[in-house]
Amino acid sequence: MINHVTRFTDAQQAWEQWNLAPFDHKLSQLQAFSAALQQGNATLAKVCQFHLEQGKKWLAQPHRLIGPTGETNELYTAGRGVALLILDNTDHYQQAQQSMMAMLSATLLAGNAVLLCSDDITFNNAVNNAMQQAQLPAHLLHIIAFDAYPVLLGCDIRSAGYIGSSQVELSLNLQLAKRDGVIVGLVSETDLPAMSLAHDPLLALRFITERTRTINITAVGGNATLLELGSAAH
Repeated sequence: MINHVTRFTDAQQAWEQWNLAPFDHKLSQLQAFSAALQQGNATLAKVCQFHLEQGKKWLAQPHRLIGPTGETNELYTAGRGVALLILDNTDHYQQAQQSMMAMLSATLLAGNAVLLCSDDITFNNAVNNAMQQAQLPAHLLHIIAFDAYPVLLGCDIRSAGYIGSSQVELSLNLQLAKRDGVIVGLVSETDLPAMSLAHDPLLALRFITERTRTINITAVGGNATLLELGSAAH
């Protein structure tokens, strides 16, 4: 139990640096991860690359917002913190692996560190080998036994993902709802033949925090002449 909490602390420290890194740096590191996956599992590499390409469309650049008084407003994204991803045992193991790879790729690209609870040896080995070859930052991604997730739910995780059965999905939702502190939503896939998560081009947006940046053009907050407090039309 102490070891699991230590891993959370290590992941949290790794997240602080990963989240501050420029988006292009994160993308480059994860593209190397995808290339390393290609050597051992082309299917998982394809899923990873798809979500890196899709996530780049939404996360790479800030989005300009309206500035009512002439100021510059930008919407940008950041990672939430440490994400707990859980891969359950299932008869649809290939679909489960692809769905988890989609979630893992999107979560990391969004700027989060990951604790992955999984007993799928094939999947774990593929991820671990690719992680080492790509030289991802230390402690950014931890692979832990499946039965460790109840302990880790008690840590200050900021995102949660689950691949498996609807019964466990319901139990996880109830446990997350009872937690004190920050509200943590659950991203899950239980209809494995459909693999909706693996095909979702917006998946990365489910693991981000939205932030805004305002730059005023004058010390008092902009050009007040652009404001209209009222008119005959109102």
